[in-house]
Formats: sequence, structure tokens, C-alpha cells
Amino acid sequence: MLNNFPRDTAKIIKQNSSVIDDVMALFDRELILIEDGSLPIEEGDIIERTLPSGLKEQYLVTDRGFCNAFHGFPAHYQIKFEKLSNYRKAPQGSVINNYVISDTDKVNINSTDNSVTVYNLNEQDKALFETLKTLAEQLPNGKETQEIISDMEASIGKKTFAERYNAFIQSVANHMTIFSPFIPALTQFLTK
Repeated sequence: MLNNFPRDTAKIIKQNSSVIDDVMALFDRELILIEDGSLPIEEGDIIERTLPSGLKEQYLVTDRGFCNAFHGFPAHYQIKFEKLSNYRKAPQGSVINNYVISDTDKVNINSTDNSVTVYNLNEQDKALFETLKTLAEQLPNGKETQEIISDMEASIGKKTFAERYNAFIQSVANHMTIFSPFIPALTQFLTK
């Protein structure tokens, strides 16, 4: 069938590492034709040929394309392949860089966060809350405001901090001139 076409001698490297030598094959851009239909060619096998330069080309069998004998044509293979080479394209995809700058580094992408964040107050933070409690003592609703401040301090790093912060702001709204210098320091805890 292929006698009139230029053919190359190739070898088939099986997946179990066995080798079938001296296989006559016609190499085309899209197909490798092998006239011997009795060969055990499978997807995943590698067909290797040596070029006149001595370099080797390897082809991974992706579809063996076995054809039975039909109207005088013997059984044969019309193999679809993927050319293997040392040169590999870089896999295409996307790069996502997440930069987290925080005391509590945590990134959740398409996932549920079941972790618990523990935030430890430094000396400056402790002094801030002690000052707020001392100032709250002077208010008519001092004890209640001190409790709100303690609740707010205990909820730092938790989802409930924003609620406690709002409760504090509402309780000292009539005395904002006293507490306004401390608001910027408190708002930093909204992001922790």
C-alpha cells in the first residue's frame, strides 16, 4: 500500500518500556501511517524516528486509528499524535498575587473561613482602652460606658467588633469632644 511513498524506519516504545524496532512508517504533519496492522499499538505509546542529521523525533500516540482490511487495502494504522520535544511552551494560565499586610494574615479565595483570630493587644492598645475607661468614669452613664468599652476591647479581631464600636460611639455621642482624639486609634481595629 505505501510502497510508492518514502517511508522511514521507526521504533515503537511501549508504555511498559518494551521496544518494537524496524517499523516502516510514513510520517505526515497530521498522521503517521503504519502498514503493519498486526502491531500492538496503543494510545500512550511513543513512536521514534531518526532524522538524516542523527537527531531523533518522538511522537506520542493520541489515537491509534486502526483500520481493518477493506477492498484490497491491508489492515493498517492511521495514527494521530502529539509531537514531543525538549522545547515546551509555558503553560498558559493566570497569576494571582495576593499581598496581605496585616497583623492577622489570612486569605480565603472561594473557601469558607472557619478559623478563629486571636488578637493580642500591645501596651499602647491597652493604654488606649484604660484611658477611655478613665474618661468614661466622669460621664453620667459611666459604668455602662465602661462596660461597652470593655466589650469593645474583648471583641477586637472578631466580627462583632464593628457592633461594639457603634455601641461605644452611640453611648459617648453627647461627649464627643472628650473622645474624638481617640476615634482614629479605635478605627484601626475595624480592619483587624
